[in-house]
Amino acid sequence: MPSESNQRSEPVGAQARDDANRIAAYLARRDIASLSPAVVPRADVLVLCGSAVLASIGIAATAFQVGLADRLLVSGGIGHSTPHLRQAVRENPRYGDVPTDARPESAIIAEILRTHHAVPDAAILIEDESTNCGENAEFSVDLLKLTPLKLRSILLLQDPTMQRRTHECFRRSLRDAAGVRVLSYAPFVPTVPDHDARNVHDGDGRTVWSMRRFTALILGEMCRLHDDDHGYGPRGANFIDHVDIPSDVMDAFQRLAGAHPHSVRQAWRP
Repeated sequence: MPSESNQRSEPVGAQARDDANRIAAYLARRDIASLSPAVVPRADVLVLCGSAVLASIGIAATAFQVGLADRLLVSGGIGHSTPHLRQAVRENPRYGDVPTDARPESAIIAEILRTHHAVPDAAILIEDESTNCGENAEFSVDLLKLTPLKLRSILLLQDPTMQRRTHECFRRSLRDAAGVRVLSYAPFVPTVPDHDARNVHDGDGRTVWSMRRFTALILGEMCRLHDDDHGYGPRGANFIDHVDIPSDVMDAFQRLAGAHPHSVRQAWRP
């Protein structure tokens, strides 16, 4: 199976590029400007949800090491993104020594944190049963309730295309935990640059997805955020509370969806 970044895509026009970047900036929720200790209030736990975006692992490790959280919880069992994570790790020149076969996402990521980022094992909590974004939140909150931690705040990192939905899932899972603050920080805001509209880059200019793969991801996320019969809001699957999507983002979604109807039809998955 080719890696996501190696899937070939045709070049895209300026309007599609602008629409994709507008949607991506919305999905990559950032409640804080940076992960500087001078900016971010210390959290009780940093939650890193499993995905194939390896950049998030190093960012989470750095946030922990500079003292932004007391514990680091890695959430992720085996789901639709697991094969992509396993392949990304195998192909990564730094992390390729980490075993991936038959392992849940959280086990792979936790080993990377320990062996390549010097995060102490005693500081890591592992949730390895979740298979989708909603379960990441539900099972992580259930696990945290079993610890001695007095939970008042969570710092949340996720694949930037899923950051906003994951935030909403955690808010729903914490609805009976009054006063718990959730701060989201997408590890980077994906961009389709003018000079390479076939690929989507992270904050350091490294290719992460082909444009084809990225378009399918962001259109799928927008479908899930909808509060209608086919979305995840109260009028649909009821996995998240109602989300008010800004009109400019909705306009961008409708244009991009109209140009890629197949991606929208394939969007329904947990």
